[in-house]
Amino acid sequence: MIYLGADKQGFEAIKIAMEWLDNRGFKYENLGVKSKDQDMKLENLLPPIAEKVRADTKNLGIVSCGTGVGVEVGINKFSGIRACLADDPEVTEWSKIYDNCNVLCLIGWRPDRGKIEKILVSWFAAGYDGDSDRLKMMQEFDKWR
Repeated sequence: MIYLGADKQGFEAIKIAMEWLDNRGFKYENLGVKSKDQDMKLENLLPPIAEKVRADTKNLGIVSCGTGVGVEVGINKFSGIRACLADDPEVTEWSKIYDNCNVLCLIGWRPDRGKIEKILVSWFAAGYDGDSDRLKMMQEFDKWR
């Protein structure tokens, strides 16, 4: 299952992501704003998404705010969450292959449909390569929280 959400600044990016997911038959739940006129504080948006993603290793998250940095910083505070700020399809792919990122952070102030769709294709096509040294590193990072 994919859990996603945004504040009003990220709504257009999340809307593009939901349309892309719909067109490919993915199951998802929007835990954020439902329109660009609604708003939600990130401190209220991110905890439920983090909890849902952490509940099952098959779950993923997609979040957005204006810069994308606010959601990235916030959601990465949760143990077991590995979020990447997605602004480039290739780096997004690497985030999954090398760092097993389970949350994608989109920039809401630049809701470019073509770019977001390329990012989503890259992220969903990639899989973690299973490197044991990086896995140990990520487990160590989780102890810092």
